[in-house]
Amino acid sequence: MKRQHRLRRSRDFVAVRAARIGAGGALLRVERRGNRLGHPRIGISVPARVGGAVVRNRVRRRLRVVAGRRLPSLGSFDLVIVARPPAAGATSLELGAALDQGLGRIGARA
Repeated sequence: MKRQHRLRRSRDFVAVRAARIGAGGALLRVERRGNRLGHPRIGISVPARVGGAVVRNRVRRRLRVVAGRRLPSLGSFDLVIVARPPAAGATSLELGAALDQGLGRIGARA
């Protein structure tokens, strides 16, 4: 994902979490907040309970690819994707399906 499409600052993550608009499933939790930039920004959080550093980075890379493919269909939102422990054993297809389900629940599609 390009730099303009990524959430990087801690305060941006906190602002999205504070909006309290989200939906969760077994693999992921997706939260959103509107922005005025005209394009989506995505932040990915993979907590330590998902696994060791190697596992967390693998999940993060997969989520980055899966989310990047959905950028054109997303509205002008800031999104935070939080992985849950079962995401460590999920395939990219399963992560994509979970992300689509979460995005549909929170109305983040354009």
